[in-house]
Amino acid sequence: MTDPNGPLNDDVTQILSRPTGQMDRKALLESLRRNVCVLFTDLKGSTSYFEKYGDAAGLMMVHRSTTMLSQAVERHAGRVIKTIGDSVMAVYEDPLEAIASSIEMQEAIDADNKDKEESRRVSVRIGINYGLGLVKSNDVFGDVVNVASRVESAAAPEQILISDTLFAALKGNERFKIRPMGKFALKGKADERDLFEIVWREGDTVPAGSHSMIAVPSFVPGVSYKLTQVRVDGRPGRELSLTSGSSVIGRSECEFAFPNDENMEPHHARLSVDSGQLFVEPINNAPVFFSLVGPYRLQTGDVVKMGAQILEFHANAAVLEMASSTSTTTKDISAKLQKPIAELVLVSDSRRFPLGEGDTTFGRTKGTHVFPDTSMSRSHAKVYHRGEDFFIEDTGSTNGTFVKAHEKTPLPERVTLSVGGQLLRVSRDAGQEVTAPIRSA
Repeated sequence: MTDPNGPLNDDVTQILSRPTGQMDRKALLESLRRNVCVLFTDLKGSTSYFEKYGDAAGLMMVHRSTTMLSQAVERHAGRVIKTIGDSVMAVYEDPLEAIASSIEMQEAIDADNKDKEESRRVSVRIGINYGLGLVKSNDVFGDVVNVASRVESAAAPEQILISDTLFAALKGNERFKIRPMGKFALKGKADERDLFEIVWREGDTVPAGSHSMIAVPSFVPGVSYKLTQVRVDGRPGRELSLTSGSSVIGRSECEFAFPNDENMEPHHARLSVDSGQLFVEPINNAPVFFSLVGPYRLQTGDVVKMGAQILEFHANAAVLEMASSTSTTTKDISAKLQKPIAELVLVSDSRRFPLGEGDTTFGRTKGTHVFPDTSMSRSHAKVYHRGEDFFIEDTGSTNGTFVKAHEKTPLPERVTLSVGGQLLRVSRDAGQEVTAPIRSA
């Protein structure tokens, strides 16, 4: 049988090896694109596993888990492109096989957890996208990869999310149960994109965990949210209920006032509910931070708070886009430029912390970069790179990892807001969700 990727790989190699001035490489590469499914997985719980059981046991657990996931890929005519730490990237020609494979992955991890104590269990989140990509024998690159990575970052543990393009490719097929999850913002695109969940286990009503989600049509209009003050000792304090319209948090003359908080502006932040989605918006650029409940895609200018450390993200977007479109590693480009193409900069003293191809970790005693900060956890957060994006994720810290809201920002359930000197936990009233899944037909 002829290898379908052989001629393509030869053509790509020849094009990339030619001198830049001889021809328009990009135009030729574009002519070699074809529709594929790109799948990303990410293990949740691996960091705490390493912390509790040590590096050797952690590596064995990751190897066992990624082997199970890789076998599910191969059984459904897919191909593992690479493993990145505890993540897997795979490509499929058939959208139906990609989804069947993802369900088998979840079932395999779930079955493996059955007889394990809670601390030894891990879970996997999965994102899949369908679209045009340039497929080499050992890699796939292009926007299809970037979108797949962003879809995966929006998923919660034990969840499978797919893009709108994959949903469209499945129409007319009733093999899988699918339900809409809402919209998410996609960098570089004019409009938001719809996400859909593959229901692989009956009774699941897992909310997506990403801050890129901006609407939740599975919630009925009139859904009510609750903000609960978290006292210094961790006990719940005052509460504010939100159903529609907007409310202001501040020091005085507002719906949720904290007159004794010297760090609070008179009018500090505005909360609003629109189409069942809760939003927060800083007033007059007052500092408002939200905690991470899943991976967050960083953009230049984003401000991150870990413990008492406040850092600002900087990246060369043009170089990242070039690296993604030409399948060049950030390490190679950084070496040629003789400086990192992405970094976190400490606001207090301008110290710079370069971000590489793999995980860059931050903590009090353990990590790529460590800080003698008692308000940070031993292992606090990690930043990782995929496609043309960098993502930040909390790794089970005690106090959470926060990102500053620069504009009106959607808030998922379970998030904690840092407003002035207050911590405010977001929750949603029970009984508001429509749980019946839809089919793709």
